[in-house]
Amino acid sequence: MHCDNNIHPGLAALLRFEEQRLELPVEVHSRAIGELPVIHPFRPVVEVTIHSRRHLPKETFPILLSDELLEVTVPAYVGRDEQLVGFNDRDGSLCPLAGVTGNRLNIYFDLNELFSGNGSVKRKPLNGSKLSGNPGNKVAELIFSQAMPIILGNIRRHDWGEERNKYVRTKLEARLRMTAEWQRSIRQNDQAIEEKTFEISNLARKNAELRERLRAYNLLTLKRLEREAKEEHTLLVQMLGRSIRALEAGAEKLEVLTTPISIDYGGYLYEFGGFTMELPLGNGQLTIKPTDNDHVVEGYPHPHISSDNVPCLGNIGATVAQLTGEGKLYEAVALLLEFLRSYNEENPYLKIERWDPDWEDDDRFESCYNNASLSDCATCNDWDCGYRDGAARRCLENTDTEDCIECAACDLREDAVRGCRENHEPFECVECGVSCPWAGNTRLCRETHDGEECAGCAHIECQYYEREEETAVAA
Repeated sequence: MHCDNNIHPGLAALLRFEEQRLELPVEVHSRAIGELPVIHPFRPVVEVTIHSRRHLPKETFPILLSDELLEVTVPAYVGRDEQLVGFNDRDGSLCPLAGVTGNRLNIYFDLNELFSGNGSVKRKPLNGSKLSGNPGNKVAELIFSQAMPIILGNIRRHDWGEERNKYVRTKLEARLRMTAEWQRSIRQNDQAIEEKTFEISNLARKNAELRERLRAYNLLTLKRLEREAKEEHTLLVQMLGRSIRALEAGAEKLEVLTTPISIDYGGYLYEFGGFTMELPLGNGQLTIKPTDNDHVVEGYPHPHISSDNVPCLGNIGATVAQLTGEGKLYEAVALLLEFLRSYNEENPYLKIERWDPDWEDDDRFESCYNNASLSDCATCNDWDCGYRDGAARRCLENTDTEDCIECAACDLREDAVRGCRENHEPFECVECGVSCPWAGNTRLCRETHDGEECAGCAHIECQYYEREEETAVAA
């Protein structure tokens, strides 16, 4: 049920009950008296308008019930050309509380006043009875018990004549535009055939195809097209209230507003809200857009709809394209509704589980491990990951020793330094440029071998370096 924010919760609950009882959507709005309501095209929806008393002087408005008399300090407002509902006063005259036109119910006073009990309502018991219950419930039930059967009958008797005529007219105009375009193409191509010798064969083939299309189209009389369009519109109308909420034929496309979509997969019911399907009447792109962003995940409204609202139809793509190209829109809509309620785990934009707010991706650790470096794993702080244990050791064993010493991001750097030292001669450490305590340290080098290898060492820049001839003289 859709209602304005200023509708009293008690009244909203009563309208939800009416919605379930009638099995029809209910929309309720509050408007200032004299303010023109928004007029929608006819839909199988109960539209309730409650008029408020803003900007108008107060006066007492009596409402006679079976057990009490209510005096409400709001003015009455009576519409025109409406079927009135209300109560009979003491002399038998009808006192209107509301009026019905088609699927619309206009309540002539602020019914919220009765539910809120803000002091503007006076109650007087009748015939010795005691006051009981909420006066808002009593008055609302009095109105709804009379008005809702009338509205339900009006909806059932609605013949959709105006809507059907608009739908038929739109489809015929689209087809006429197509034939005009074909004829225009034929004339242009005939001229090009005369002017472009090298393109004669190709243009002649295109004209043959266009003429065949035009011939096939002319076999279908306008009467037949009109009959088919009426039948198709009737089938689409039968979907209203069940699979779709509204449909609107425009100059270039048919817009179909679906009811909320859900997919039962893996024992969980995934909710996606409603969608607006835009089917082209001729050339154009099929799009399916969400009616709101409440169910959009990372920009995707559905596992098989891109962030640009283009559906990935898979093996039904060619069928949908053929149906829309041939103007068989009812069949295309039915097929697309099945598409929205289906899930193919092999090729989604996003896994359907992403629409479950409590779902955790069990594969995220493996995916992270496969795409991360050894160093990333060694320094990661996610201790829930099974790959975290031993990550530093794996990094040490599979990384160049010099890189490990330079990194110094984990507690195994000393192991790397010790391993490097064991695999190199002392003079090699002196010449090394890695950030290591042994690198370039001539004192540690000399202490390692007590000067026994200083004679003849290739590292002549060392302060402990001894030439062979100097050693001989000293001897």
